[in-house]
Amino acid sequence: MHSIKHYAIDFTGRGSEYFRIWIVNVALSIITLGIYSAWAKVRTMRWFYGHTFLDNHSFSYLATPMQILRGRLIAVILLVLYVGTSKFAPLVSALIILAIGIASPWIIVMALRFGARQSAYRGLRFNFTGTVGEAATVYLFMPILSVITFGLAIPYVAYTQLKFLATHYTYGTVTTSYSGSSKPFWKLYLLTLTFLAVVWGIMGSLIYYYILTHPALSPEAKKQIGVTAVSFGLLAFYITIPIAVAIIKTQTINLFYNHLHLEDVRFHSTQRVRDVLWIYITNLLLIMITLGFYTPFASVRLARYRSLHLEIIAANLDEFAAQTYTTTTAVGSEISDLFDMDIGVA
Repeated sequence: MHSIKHYAIDFTGRGSEYFRIWIVNVALSIITLGIYSAWAKVRTMRWFYGHTFLDNHSFSYLATPMQILRGRLIAVILLVLYVGTSKFAPLVSALIILAIGIASPWIIVMALRFGARQSAYRGLRFNFTGTVGEAATVYLFMPILSVITFGLAIPYVAYTQLKFLATHYTYGTVTTSYSGSSKPFWKLYLLTLTFLAVVWGIMGSLIYYYILTHPALSPEAKKQIGVTAVSFGLLAFYITIPIAVAIIKTQTINLFYNHLHLEDVRFHSTQRVRDVLWIYITNLLLIMITLGFYTPFASVRLARYRSLHLEIIAANLDEFAAQTYTTTTAVGSEISDLFDMDIGVA
């Protein structure tokens, strides 16, 4: 019998090393009018995968630049058609968006499958086995439930989407399972909503109190208060919404990994909201100060934090059998990237 071990994820990449790759990628992508971006993506993914170690073995990214380029060209054609027709033929652009929306379950499944099958560890590939029908249920029909319930069902919808992801990944011939319930999602979204309500409520109350204590305000003063209230309201929105998003995404990542199983293999994620917020805020400030040149260092910093707060719990990592998969297209992956479809948990 093997004893249970805790395997740390070790990210060994350095910002200075990635900066050299990043600056060349940017320069060549500009010179080639974006064509080199496919090679840039592969170089980037292989660098991050190659510097991520588990039990002294690194991960591998197996996609080729031509796979990425073919998918990217189709995605770009769709984007150009949409932008080109939005002003002169709005009906056509609306139909394009509608078609992409209808096809989104297929796009999501193909993107997840491509990303998984191009990832490997110890020579074994990952895979994603979710179907288009299942994706349509959780990404098209379940959101309708949120609309019908005026947003009250959002926590349950988030749970079903995460469970869809967590129960369809495979490593070798073993499929992941998920032991979590929807209860933590209700707590998470209620906590986030309470945070927003308290902050916005305090601001509104202060403005209302000021108006009550100054009843003889002139029309000009009332107008100025209105402008100030709108300004502070927008400021509060742009400050609190990113915080709310950070709370939800960080805790969702923890919920995903802490209830994920690969047979006897378990995962433990310990990301903290305040840490992630600090990284996001300081990264953004440094990127602005350096006119974008801090971007590769910011990416490395975030990758290192995520690796430090994720560990694998297992007796051993050797007892997995290989499985052969057919070649997949990068079309879904590139369309989801270009049209900013928010899938996955990271």
